[in-house]
Amino acid sequence: MNRLPFLVVALLIAVPAIAETRKYGPLILDFGRAQKMGDSIVVPGVNPQKQPLFIAVLCTERLFNFTGAGSKWNDWNEPATIHEAKIVADICNFI
Repeated sequence: MNRLPFLVVALLIAVPAIAETRKYGPLILDFGRAQKMGDSIVVPGVNPQKQPLFIAVLCTERLFNFTGAGSKWNDWNEPATIHEAKIVADICNFI
């Protein structure tokens, strides 16, 4: 039995899923579930302990926010690290 068609289908299914998940240092963000909410774009993710979190970006102001303990939002700030700056750039160019 020829396994090539099965392999091609498996790769076509797997590749888009990988492309939607991106790693930024210890964080993994799921761009496939990104949503526009008001003026911001919100992307779900997980931290190194596999706890869920959300990242929000205001593209017009290039501001960054995230949920912390208890899923409460922090204050809007400019990106403070290289990873945060990359997240802002990628999110604003993604949607």
